[in-house]
Amino acid sequence: MRPAATLDGVQPSLLSHVAAANELTGRWCERAGSDDFVLSGCGVWPLLGILADAADEPARSELAAAASIAAPAARRAASALLAELTDADSTAAALGVWVRPDIALHEAWVRTLPPGTVEKLTGQPALDAWADRHTRGLIDRFPLDVQPDTLLILATAIVAKTAWRTPFHDDVLEPESGPWAGHRGPGLSRDSETLTDATVLAAPTPVTRVVVRGTGDLDVHLLLGDASPAEVLRAGLGVLDGSIEAHTALRIGDTGPGLTVRETRATTDTLRIQLPPFVIRSSHDLMKHPDLFGLHTAADPRTGHFPALSDTPLRVDGAAQHALARFTREGFEAAAVTAVRMVRAVAYRRPHRTTEVAVTFDRPFGFLAVHRPTGLAVVAGWVAAPPKSR
Repeated sequence: MRPAATLDGVQPSLLSHVAAANELTGRWCERAGSDDFVLSGCGVWPLLGILADAADEPARSELAAAASIAAPAARRAASALLAELTDADSTAAALGVWVRPDIALHEAWVRTLPPGTVEKLTGQPALDAWADRHTRGLIDRFPLDVQPDTLLILATAIVAKTAWRTPFHDDVLEPESGPWAGHRGPGLSRDSETLTDATVLAAPTPVTRVVVRGTGDLDVHLLLGDASPAEVLRAGLGVLDGSIEAHTALRIGDTGPGLTVRETRATTDTLRIQLPPFVIRSSHDLMKHPDLFGLHTAADPRTGHFPALSDTPLRVDGAAQHALARFTREGFEAAAVTAVRMVRAVAYRRPHRTTEVAVTFDRPFGFLAVHRPTGLAVVAGWVAAPPKSR
């Protein structure tokens, strides 16, 4: 049973797999820097759970730790998260697995996946088409390329879309102070009567949050603060699990980042919002953060790490995500495609004492071309002097 959300979007008790996926999102934001970015921790998280369930040690423990969930429960939790996204009104999710025809997957593992998940790996066009189809055209390029040695690919696609309950109007954004002072560009604005959609979060550095409510079951939380992007986003995530308090009872004279509460002459209380529309696209190479995603051992080429998948020794060769977010006057849409690519692991042989025979032809020598079945010397010859350099 799902816990019911309160008015301000706080879950009294997040389901364990939801809390774990949010935690991954928070830790990833700490690595994302301060430029524009969009990422989906919940797009990566199910893949980590599926891989953890199929891995042996120590890759199993590393992947489970990255997903913040016990390995024996990881696959079921991953399936639950994807099912919840699929069953929601405003989101959808898909899981895809592609395997090269000459690689046999264990039937017991295939049966743990939704029917129709596993397909033959035929090439890049099929993967691009899958990404396009399952993100409703928002992402038309798969985040990983098929290489000649690619044996297996696993991927998730996440898409979310909503219209606004209260529409925005086109405006002009001209900040008078702050980092954007002097800018003049397109903006969005609207007035609503739901003052409790604006809150100040009791983070170490205060954060202003405005909840923009969608017509379905998806809202967008806008977060404004003077701390780093990671700290501001962490505060927003903290409200969801109750670790950060949200002050909704704003009074005349209260302030917060970008927020003022004042008395004015009007017919009704009003929450006025102004912001720029935005479209952000990001591409992430997950292999740049192997500790964050538990991929250190899983990518070790010296041996296979996923015996539950196949008798073929497999190791992770690549992991990436394409993500998009778009905020307009009509609504919001976002999508992410996350993929993990696997190749054959090569057994590593330790050096040991051997015998080396070396022969250097540094003087005149002869040669024979011998027909092996009969021993016939087809030609014989002699090299009296080395070739002259050209």
